Amino acid sequence: MPGRAGAEVLEASGARVAAELRALLGDDRAVLDSPLDLVRYASDASPYRLVPRVVVVARDTDDVVRLVRWARASGHGLTFRAGGTSLNGQSQSDDVLVDVRRHFTGAEVLDDGARLRARPGHITARANALLRRHGRKLGPDPASSAAATIGGVVANNASGMTCGVVRNSYYTLESATLVLASGTVVDTAASDADERLRAAEPELCAELDAIRRDLRADHALADRIRRKFTIKNTSGFHLDAFLDEDSNARTLRGLAVGSEGTLAFVADTVWRTVPLGRLRTTALFRFATLHDAAAVVPGLNEAGAEAVEIMDAASLRAAARTSGAPEWVASLGPDATDAAILTEVRADDDAALEAFETKARAVVGRGEGVGAAGGARAPGAAVGGDFTRDPALADGYWAVRSGLLAIIGAARPDGTALITEDVVVPPDRLADACGDLEALLVKHGFLGAVNGHASAGNVHFYLYLDASQPGQVATYRAFMTDLVALVVDRYDGSLKGEHGTGRNMAPFVEREWGADAVGFMWRVKRALDPHGILAPGVFLNDDAEVAFRDLKTMPTLGSEFDRCIECGFCEPVCPSRNLTTTPRQRIVLQREMARQGWSGRWRRHSSTSTSTRASTRARATRRARSRAPWTSTPGTS
Repeated sequence: MPGRAGAEVLEASGARVAAELRALLGDDRAVLDSPLDLVRYASDASPYRLVPRVVVVARDTDDVVRLVRWARASGHGLTFRAGGTSLNGQSQSDDVLVDVRRHFTGAEVLDDGARLRARPGHITARANALLRRHGRKLGPDPASSAAATIGGVVANNASGMTCGVVRNSYYTLESATLVLASGTVVDTAASDADERLRAAEPELCAELDAIRRDLRADHALADRIRRKFTIKNTSGFHLDAFLDEDSNARTLRGLAVGSEGTLAFVADTVWRTVPLGRLRTTALFRFATLHDAAAVVPGLNEAGAEAVEIMDAASLRAAARTSGAPEWVASLGPDATDAAILTEVRADDDAALEAFETKARAVVGRGEGVGAAGGARAPGAAVGGDFTRDPALADGYWAVRSGLLAIIGAARPDGTALITEDVVVPPDRLADACGDLEALLVKHGFLGAVNGHASAGNVHFYLYLDASQPGQVATYRAFMTDLVALVVDRYDGSLKGEHGTGRNMAPFVEREWGADAVGFMWRVKRALDPHGILAPGVFLNDDAEVAFRDLKTMPTLGSEFDRCIECGFCEPVCPSRNLTTTPRQRIVLQREMARQGWSGRWRRHSSTSTSTRASTRARATRRARSRAPWTSTPGTS
């Protein structure tokens, strides 16, 4: 089938690169090069698929330093991967893939919860569990928090439903320990960080100084950069780090955020946390149309809403069977135009909640006396819904919103991959933009499901793509061309708001930012990674076709496995994740077997003798135990 792994993968074991890396790291278990290992790491949550040449399970920062120095000398590229929940192909490579989830874990609460130290492989939700008892949390709150790691949150500048543009990694990451492409380790929190950096990297510091000076001298571009980051934006590097910081070490901290592993490896982090709010009030307001729902967003923002989530009729219908969905959601027919706004505020006292409820009801047209018997309701006002402080009811509302990715992904047609797009417009123009996006989706024959973080003007929508069909790929290309024109030309928005640039928006970064800004981005990349060894092909890429290459085919398996979108949400709770394969990896392997045409051969080989199968299982068990991070007792699992 199209997209199947070639002979270079199936015969990769014992290759020269793997031998070099085993000698370099001094541990055979840290280097994986069997076809099974390479294929199971070839997929992430994105619609792309690249099979690595070798996978390295890095054990500590020293391993990473050795790897970058080896890559610089050998010319190989390194791509770092933690949770593998990236939606745009950032955690994939056809060269050396470095797994930093297994050993880079751990978090420590500091200053009674005011700060948190966390390693890049630590699961975000588990970090928040440590903070909860202190009434604090991390600012970024992506819907994938149960699987996404701290390193991925920083690398993509992931945000989420209550994060907005002031609680993201750029503003709440206090410091970071970075491994540069040269092997230099920089602790940006050190009091003498700048002096150490200048002593170790004088040429780099000179170029950073020059970029800062040149960028600040270009007042028009500096103003545009400032304006672009007043809304969510993860397209391109955080050039505002040069405007915000005079310190080179602090500038590196800012540049690392959202850089998707292309500038440095984030080995450790320290965060300023934000209040959790022990009380909350939540409402799911129903509107007659998506335009009506989007029109109230600016008012809810002014009222002080922490979260304003929008869902159109297609999104709501998809979530109709979700436990906690209101009854009216299940009644929506295929021609319904209804939409919903989910809004919430958290606080530590009832008075703050009551003040928000009063303001919000007035905004959506559900205030006292409005719409009551004989009362008039303004056109476009909410036609149902009110606030609740019942945690179970509120959790049900949130389950409708947060489960959309998995729900819509599981409902896709057989043989298709799920693509999740993520664009941003100014919140006061959201109503018009939602209508334009729905029309664009319908024009190209895609599912017209629009939802997202309306408070930030951040809209998500979904595409089903069978990459084995050239006609569908051509349709996807035409849609992306129209999408870029709509977001950039009409709304001056962001082509990516929180999912990172990745491969699928790499060709369009210059269209959004302009040649001058992208010129500065290339200067940053060449200063920090002159040999191009970090995440090659991701982010800045001269290949205009990169968004349409290496698209993932999804052969059907004729089972419940077909519902899997390879998001990786299963992996943090999988008991076998450090011993053998995870559920996602097992499905990835079965799909590769289908691409290879193995379904018939598998049945023919099922007659293999019992003794042969037993010896095969024994060898597999020994290999699995040799890779486990603990010592197994013979006869146990």
